[in-house]
Amino acid sequence: MCARYRLKLSLRHIAELLGLSVTELFEEFSERPRLNISISQRVPIVTLDNGQRKLAVAEWGFLAPWDKSKRIFNAAGETVAVKPTFRESFKHRRCLIPADGFYEWPNKQPTLIHFPDDRLFCFAGLWLGGTMTMITCAPNDFMRLIHHRMPAILRDEDYAAWLDPQSSGTELQSLIAMRNWDGVQTDAIPKLTPDSASTAQD
Repeated sequence: MCARYRLKLSLRHIAELLGLSVTELFEEFSERPRLNISISQRVPIVTLDNGQRKLAVAEWGFLAPWDKSKRIFNAAGETVAVKPTFRESFKHRRCLIPADGFYEWPNKQPTLIHFPDDRLFCFAGLWLGGTMTMITCAPNDFMRLIHHRMPAILRDEDYAAWLDPQSSGTELQSLIAMRNWDGVQTDAIPKLTPDSASTAQD
């Protein structure tokens, strides 16, 4: 399940693409490409604050209630509205997680999934305090040969509804349901060794 992703674009460029007003860039993300983002690292997310999209920083992975040393880095979209760990965030604390690629390890081969032009896209996410988690769903035809789950990638036109506090549960569920992707490709990566991390899934 998605536990690594990539974000090469600067925050300034991300802000322009997502229509954000940036008054202060975060130095650690501003220009340095992030080629192998892992669980527990600090990452940029987009939230809604008083009706305005806002860049924030969060550590990847909710702290597991049963063991604070573990991170819940993925949330299953099918149960996210009812699981105690996620339901309040699903109602009130949704976010966009900017990326331009993510990794899986089919047959232990590091593989990058991305668009040929490395365009920006956003995973559907939830935030809680200073942490975030990524929503997953059933795999589409493309991903079924790679993994039994995939991250819920939002369409550009769905960003507003995902962040909108007035969106209904039914509408939100439709945004994170399985859908096919057009034009996505895979690239085998010669060397990309996962770091050890204490993680959990829900």
